[in-house]
Amino acid sequence: MLKPVRFTVVEMSGSRFEMGRQYGKQCRTLIRKLAGRFDAMLVPEQYLAQARKIAIEALPVMKREAPHLVEEVEGIAAGAGLDFDDVFRLSCSQEMNSWQGCMRKRAENTVIDACSSFTVKHGDSSLVAWNMDWWIKWQPFMVLLHGQPDDGPRFLSFAMAGSVGRPGLSEGISIAANYVPYRADVDQPAGGEKWAGPGVPYSFMSRILLEQPSTAAALRLLKRTPRMTCLNYTLGDTKGDICCVETMPNDMSVIRPTKGDSFVAHANSYHARKFGGLTEAQQKEHDPRAWLGRESLRMREAQHQPLERSDLYYAQRRHFPGQSTGTCVHTPGERPSITLLSFVGDMAKQEVWAAWGSPCQHQFLRYPL
Repeated sequence: MLKPVRFTVVEMSGSRFEMGRQYGKQCRTLIRKLAGRFDAMLVPEQYLAQARKIAIEALPVMKREAPHLVEEVEGIAAGAGLDFDDVFRLSCSQEMNSWQGCMRKRAENTVIDACSSFTVKHGDSSLVAWNMDWWIKWQPFMVLLHGQPDDGPRFLSFAMAGSVGRPGLSEGISIAANYVPYRADVDQPAGGEKWAGPGVPYSFMSRILLEQPSTAAALRLLKRTPRMTCLNYTLGDTKGDICCVETMPNDMSVIRPTKGDSFVAHANSYHARKFGGLTEAQQKEHDPRAWLGRESLRMREAQHQPLERSDLYYAQRRHFPGQSTGTCVHTPGERPSITLLSFVGDMAKQEVWAAWGSPCQHQFLRYPL
């Protein structure tokens, strides 16, 4: 039987500093616990000092691109009783992890357990789905932010306690995201040590995207904003404009549905021709979670149209034949990984349906915007 486990919902409203302060107070114990472990969870000891410096180098960029989110971090720090720098780093986990991968020359061309995402045209609107896959040790720190700022749209954003958030849904747009191997630029292969330098970190980028009124506006934002790492952002808005956007620090490529499909599926390799991406045939062997997710939705779409939330749940819960892992991740090893959460954002109904933990074991429960 699937377990009905609800997320801790963090209610935030008012000015940006006040929203952060409320967040910091509500999650004070959890944030302080994560802050005390955070660096060591991500980076080997010999790289810690430099990794902290790499994270804080994003601050001048953030003050220029989104000073209101810097104010929010200041509020979180005040509410949790922590130093600003220690809280700011909590929103830079992807960047610190990518940087140390470069230093150790360990950026892989394909990974098997680092998020997958889907976007579906649903009538005149869209559905956006995300499986957040990472190390199981992050699980106790996952929360859901429900923000009602004085100066922007309402939003729901999943977060590791103390960070400003990750993907979610707002009044205008829903986003998902997944890792693609770090490359400083299009001419740089994955696995090298070249680092592109400061930009907007992923957690902040997710929140800025959730402020956009449409997919078109989100694409304009991504085009003009320097980023700090490599990710695929998956987008859908209230008008049914859907796409995936593969991004490097200063470059991007937009992927639209293949002819005959009403959706886009993505996992952890480059698919765009511009970036030398894998074809669908190559993905079956080299990016099997993207292939499994896509084929799952094609099978469901062939049975009935249009695709619904239940079809996305099916794709998010899939395991490879004869295995315990798949789009729903269960990988053992030195750092075991699972699907930490799954969600489907329904733009027409302005709500998120989310499963806490492995979706093969947990119910999707409703969280209204």
